Formats: sequence, structure tokens, C-alpha cells
Amino acid sequence: MPLTSLKRKPPARAGRNILGEGPGDEGLHRRLVRTMLFACLVPLLLIGGATHLQFHLYAENMVTDQHQRLIRNHRNFIQAYLEDRTQELAAVARMYSLEQLREGELERVFSLMKEESGIYSDIGIIDDQGRHLVYLGPHDLSGRNYRGADWFRALQDREVYVSDLFLGYRAIPHYIIAVKRLEGDRFWILRATLSIDHFSEVVERVRVGSTGEAFLLDSAGTYQTKPLFGGEVLKPSGYPFLDPHEGVRSYEVKRRGETLLFTDVWMADGRWLLVFRQSKTEAFAPLRRALFTLIAITLAAVIAVSAVALVLSRRLVAFIAASNRSREELNRQLLASSKMAAVGEMAAGVAHEINNPLGIIETLKTWILDLMDSPAPGDEDREEIRDSARKIGDQVERCRRITHDLLKFSRRVESERAETDLNALLEEMVRITEHRAKGENIRFAMDLAPLPPLQLYPSEFQQVALNLLNNAVDAMERKGGTLTIRTRMEEGGVRVDVEDTGCGIPEEHISRIFEPFFTSKPVGKGTGLGLAVCYGLVQKMGGTLGVRSREGEGTRFTLLLPAPPESRPNMNKRSRNPGKAGGSHGDEDPSRG
Repeated sequence: MPLTSLKRKPPARAGRNILGEGPGDEGLHRRLVRTMLFACLVPLLLIGGATHLQFHLYAENMVTDQHQRLIRNHRNFIQAYLEDRTQELAAVARMYSLEQLREGELERVFSLMKEESGIYSDIGIIDDQGRHLVYLGPHDLSGRNYRGADWFRALQDREVYVSDLFLGYRAIPHYIIAVKRLEGDRFWILRATLSIDHFSEVVERVRVGSTGEAFLLDSAGTYQTKPLFGGEVLKPSGYPFLDPHEGVRSYEVKRRGETLLFTDVWMADGRWLLVFRQSKTEAFAPLRRALFTLIAITLAAVIAVSAVALVLSRRLVAFIAASNRSREELNRQLLASSKMAAVGEMAAGVAHEINNPLGIIETLKTWILDLMDSPAPGDEDREEIRDSARKIGDQVERCRRITHDLLKFSRRVESERAETDLNALLEEMVRITEHRAKGENIRFAMDLAPLPPLQLYPSEFQQVALNLLNNAVDAMERKGGTLTIRTRMEEGGVRVDVEDTGCGIPEEHISRIFEPFFTSKPVGKGTGLGLAVCYGLVQKMGGTLGVRSREGEGTRFTLLLPAPPESRPNMNKRSRNPGKAGGSHGDEDPSRG
């Protein structure tokens, strides 16, 4: 008989169906804690990591932008400072003639300039031949000729000149600012020396923290101002980024185990490079503090989430345990109800089976009474009386066996696992069922292979077997047929098939046959609990229950139970695949109840 296989994923073992067993409280508690921690901590850590990464990138950009803005503003400040000095000297050159300055005005003006700012260390006038006409200052420069000096040649084509740091005749590092004044076809130059200490102070004014400093380099990389952390003026700096470039640039350099941040910009028409330098450790100190704060907050959140997870999981486990106890009590009541329903279904068959011997007993009793009423029973009559008594005894024994099997089933309530002879238990259930099946013209076919003892709940397996047999009898009611019970050893366990040639299960009902209270039997005949109870009991025993059916041809229920490991190598090879059962875990056959 070709059968259709219904393939569905079985429900989870953790007590989802009516009689399934759940995990232990401690195991459930550990799983709940792990799940809650995973669900809470993973997003928390991901958010924390993403926040730190974004904040780190933001801090890097912020520090770089801060340094670039700082050095851009400082360049503008230095250029404005030098512009003010040149304008100051140009104003003096415009206000006074050469004769006025030589006659004493230069000394008066220089005295006022020194009193006001102290920026200049000396001042002098040079004619168009490079001769030093007037000098006011601490050095002996009167009469010196600068015709071959770079700054003097530069002033041939311009009005103002600011020099690099150089030694000159005085043999000490200094800067000069020179302005040219034209008088007719000749010119003269007003030249002042900037105080190197004062100018260095102007350049170094942008101090940030303990390591942030600014200094000037010329185009060859020579120090024009003295840096605070190593290096001397007019000495090579070793700065590697001297290539001309537009705008502000930032670099990161590792030196002697320390990372330094450099930001530079060209100024003075590309003659000077203004450099800002700071230790990366100091620059990113606020980021580290923010990171420590973030880590502290994350740890506090982890501790809080862990504590909440522990408390909630404990409460949830307690709630589940209480629900399981209520469910187990309900399961016991459902099992008892199902058993009583099965006993009630057997009652008609048992009553019919007992009625036959009772009729025989009644007939024999009448016959014996008739014989006893005769005047003097002869030997032949006494022999008939003895034969009738023996027949009465046989019928009484037959009734006793029927009622004994019924009472044995209805009273068995063991809930502990025990070594069970599966074949013997099936034969016992067949004997109980066949009384009812005889009246429906149903033939039993037993195909029981040798099986090892199994660790089962005997009374619960009886309930499963009886429900499956009763359903099969219901399916063949009024038309008769063959009910086959087959057992085999298979890989990993024992297989039990209960197969009938009845009406089959409609395809639209296959997915619901294991639902509690689902039935298509007439009102008052089916409870809808039989297969739901069977499914839960089979799961409780560690097995699976599947079904294959085709409407109008029959149904096969396949029960797979785990076998003891030591018995598995001795499997019956010829019965390994007696008929492939489907993996259905649906709900009860509506044609069965």
C-alpha cells in the first residue's frame, strides 16, 4: 500500500506539547542567564565599541583640526606682528628726512620706541652705497659697509625687507627689518634689529599643555627660533617635511619610542616654515579619560545587567517550575481521563465478549436444574452434570481473564521507568483490544521481532499502544480489515509500527492530528486527547511518533524508542527498513478521535 509521508519538524523537547518533559531548573537557569546576558551584553558591548571607535575618530579629527586652526591663526599673528614693525619703521622714515634723523631725531625716536615696547635692540641708517651713517646700539657697527650683504642687495628691488636669522658683523644670531626711503635719484635705509628673545617669545606664544610648542625653520630646515625641547638656533632641525606645499599639513612621527604630532604651514613668501609640535600622549589625554569613563560606565552596565539577569532568571525559573508542576498535574488528569475514555470505548466489546459465556452459563444452569428435577438422575445424567459444570468453569475462567486484563490496564499507574518487555506489553494490549475488534470483523497480524528489555514507563506505554490500537479499530469500524503490529530493531533504537487498512486520514487534517481536543468524531464519541497524550508520552520516553497515511487506503503510525546502547550492535539486519515512516508530528486523526 503506497503511503504518503508527512514531513514536519518535531516540536521542541522543552515541554511544548501536552506531556513533554522540560529541562532541569538549574540547566534552564543557566541557559536563561546565558541568553539574557548574550541578548543584553552583546548589543551593549557593540554599542560601546562603536561609540569608542567613533569618538576616537572624532577626537583625532578634532585634535588635528585644533592644531591646524591654531597654527593658521598663529601664522597670521606673526605676520601681523612683523607687518606692524615694518609699518612702524616706514612711518619714521616717511616722517623725517635723512638730515633730521642724523641731527638727533633718530636718537629721540629710538628712545621712545624702546621705552614703549623694547622690541628693538639697535637701529641705524645706511646710505645707498652700503655705508653705516648712523648707529644706535650696543655694538660697534659705525662705518661698516653692507654693500655685499644679502639684505642690502634684496632692498635694491623692494621697499621693505625682513631677514632670516643670521650672525652678521656682530657674530650673534639676530633679525633685521629694513625700509628704504627714496630722495630724488638716491635712497637711504632705516634698519632696526629685532630682539631675538622678544621675537622667539612671540613665536613660542602658542604653548599647549606641557609639550605643545611652536618654532620657525627656514627653507633648509635650520632653526630660526630656539625650540623648548632640544635643538639650537641656526642648527639643522632634521625636520623631514620641507617640501613646499599649500595650506596647513599634519604629520605623525615616532621618535625614541614616543609619537609626536606635527602641524606646519609656510609663511614669509615661503622662506619660513612655522611648525607646531606636541606629544600624542598629551594631545589624546582627554580621549583616554573619556575612554576610561566609557569603560567604567560599560563595566557598571555589565554588572547591573548581570545582576538583573540573575534575579529575573531566578524568578522566571521559579515561575516556570510552578507552571510545570501545574502542567504535570493537568497531564496526570488528562492521562487518567484518556485512560477512562479508552476503558469506556472497550466496555462495549468487553460486555459483548462476556455476554456470550454468560449465555452459555445460563443455558447450562437451566439444563442442570432440569436434570436435578428428575426423580433419580442416572449415571449418564450425572456425567452430563459434571460436563456442564466443567463448561461453566471454562466460561467463568474466560470472563475472569477478560475482566482481569481490563482491571490490570485500568489500575496500572506506575510513573517510574522500569525494564519492560515491549512485545509482551503489546500482546497484552492486543488481547484487551481484540474483544472489541472481533465484532468489527478485524483481524490482527502480529510481527514481533526479538527485542532487548527497554527502560520505559510501562503504564504510559500501555496507554500509547491502546490509543493507537483503538484508533486503528475505529478506522476499520463496520468494514473490517487487518491491523498489523510490527516491532523491529533499528539503528539507535526500537521501531514499532501500528498499521491498519482503514479509511485513512484526509490530507487537510494531517497537520492537526496531534493537537489536543481536535477530533472529527461525532459529539460524545471522541475526546480529542488520544493522540495528543500519545505524542507527549512518547516524547517523555525519549522517542518520536510519526504518521503516514493516504485517505481510503490506510494509516501507519511509527513509534521510535531509544534502545540500550549495549543492545544496538545486535540489530536484526533484515528488518532495518521494514517500511519508511514519515516524520510527522501533527495532531490527531479526525477519523479516529
